[in-house]
Amino acid sequence: MDKKVFTVRSLIIGTILSILIGAGDVYNLIAIKGSYMTLDFTNPAAIFFMFWLTLGNFLLKKIFPKVALSAGEMILIYIMMIVACAIPTMGLTLYLIPLISGIKYHITPQNNWDKIILPHIKKNLIIQDDNAVRWFYEGLPHGEKIPWLVWIKPLFYWVPLILAIYLVMIFIMVLLRKQWVENERLNYPMTKVPLELVNASENNIFSNRLFWIGFAIPFLIGCINGLHFYFQFLPSIQLVNSISIFRRTVGLMFRISFPMIGFTYFVNLPLAFSLWFFCLFTNIEQGILNITGLANLEWLPYTPSAVLGWQSFGGLIVLVLYGLWVSRRHLLAIAKKSFTRRNKNDKEDEILPYSVAFIGICAGLLFICFWLVRSGLAPFPTLLTMFFMFVIFIGITRVVVEGGLAATRAPVIAPVATASLFGSSRLGPSGMVALGFMFVYASDVRTFVMASVANGLKMLEDIKENKKWIFWAIIISILVTLFSSIWATIFLGYKYGAINADTWFFVSGPQYPWKYAAEQLKHPSGTNWGYVWMMVIGAVLTGFMQFMRMRFLWFPFHPLGFVFSTIMMTNQLWFSIFLAWLIKVLFLRYGGADVYEKGKRFFIGLIVGQFVVNGIWLIIDFFTKHTGNILFWA
Repeated sequence: MDKKVFTVRSLIIGTILSILIGAGDVYNLIAIKGSYMTLDFTNPAAIFFMFWLTLGNFLLKKIFPKVALSAGEMILIYIMMIVACAIPTMGLTLYLIPLISGIKYHITPQNNWDKIILPHIKKNLIIQDDNAVRWFYEGLPHGEKIPWLVWIKPLFYWVPLILAIYLVMIFIMVLLRKQWVENERLNYPMTKVPLELVNASENNIFSNRLFWIGFAIPFLIGCINGLHFYFQFLPSIQLVNSISIFRRTVGLMFRISFPMIGFTYFVNLPLAFSLWFFCLFTNIEQGILNITGLANLEWLPYTPSAVLGWQSFGGLIVLVLYGLWVSRRHLLAIAKKSFTRRNKNDKEDEILPYSVAFIGICAGLLFICFWLVRSGLAPFPTLLTMFFMFVIFIGITRVVVEGGLAATRAPVIAPVATASLFGSSRLGPSGMVALGFMFVYASDVRTFVMASVANGLKMLEDIKENKKWIFWAIIISILVTLFSSIWATIFLGYKYGAINADTWFFVSGPQYPWKYAAEQLKHPSGTNWGYVWMMVIGAVLTGFMQFMRMRFLWFPFHPLGFVFSTIMMTNQLWFSIFLAWLIKVLFLRYGGADVYEKGKRFFIGLIVGQFVVNGIWLIIDFFTKHTGNILFWA
């Protein structure tokens, strides 16, 4: 296989596709409102484009083999695309633009935000022109031009912060790559599909019957449901159901997610078992709390159960700190190299020298700290919030690359954790408002650049060429996606009226931080010791499970399953995880490793089929001008 990674044409193709992803899914969510293509770590848009690119390249190799893209070039293009998928929607843009414009638009006499919130916002961080805000949400009046200049000032302050966070994420993954890939040998289930597609000529995946059977199942179901949307007299196929348990206080979901089944097939059995088992366990916990009246009913944004969320959050902190402790020799060696003269014979098989990554993390964290303090947050809460934020980023990245949990988020988000532990009365109005702005990049983190980079670096494992160009390809992807998605959001908002677009991103979501901040300011409180104790309980249980798992091979529980069991998406997807686990158990027990290996193509087909049919129907909806045709949730 040709291992060459960097070529000018691969960089150009990756850049064009990154722009399409950045602007395209924004257009989807504002104008088409169809299937989600960049919402979670599943990276549907990247797999959709990769399928057609691979298929075209496969045919090109038959006709003009010298012109076809090499496997290395395809990997570079895919890495750029998955980085691009992490930015347009929940990763950043569709939280950033509505938040910096929405505070003024959503002020009402009932919420009183003009007195509670607005006076404490740094003026440089939001849109100040009332007409520009109103026109963005309600549409540009005839004869008026888009007021681009009013957006430049706040974006001038926001973009450096976002770039600093992204750079720190990349640098952290450079430092952890060797530990996770070579020392711990994590699975990286989400790299299986692109690597199979990249090597289509060698593995003959397009000639494999099992691949096409797996592909056909979600593809046909998607087409049936797509036709049902157009023609209501045609039947649809429902893939989700639920039952109420514990006196109808808990809903137990049964959802078929073809990508989740596919990804989980590549996850080791103890972890797959723990993901669905602990989800059922925490449902029972929540049910007991509900019927006994012990459930804490305080509203915490993005945390369905306050009590169990804090239990999981304590476990997440322990899990990340333990992982860093296990990596201590590797990290100490890196730190030592950063302050000593480098040996010419000491080769680092990374996209950046360790010294650059280490110093870059320090510089980036200092800039983020400075920015947060300038936004109104005191120094100590700033450090505490930054600790929580990067613990969450690393912990979620870990469950994505080891557990294939492609739809997840934090059990408790960083700004809420700081407000609960430090106390809203101590933070004051400026501090709570500053934490509200963190909802842009540290709240509903269902996708972010760190996890994309982690999967991308794994795909480079067999590439022997100098990998330094990959870093610059990632930076180019970030920049073009960031600016194309921001441009598309502003342009389309003024064209269609953002209030008519996706309700979550432009109506409900932008109000979340200010509802929470206003509630905390109306009823200020100190440290919530109940949450502290639940966090301690979760930390102790996770530590115990980690100890047992490292000491005894027979121990069946994986702490990652416990930590992410309280997340809404896990509750939605546990049944699909269970199905994949059960199939894998049966294959290995009654068919052995050969049957398991042969079955891989079928499960890859399940993933590819769903994302290809999603993309095809988005194109159909674009030409027919139909809106709201969502084939699959996840």
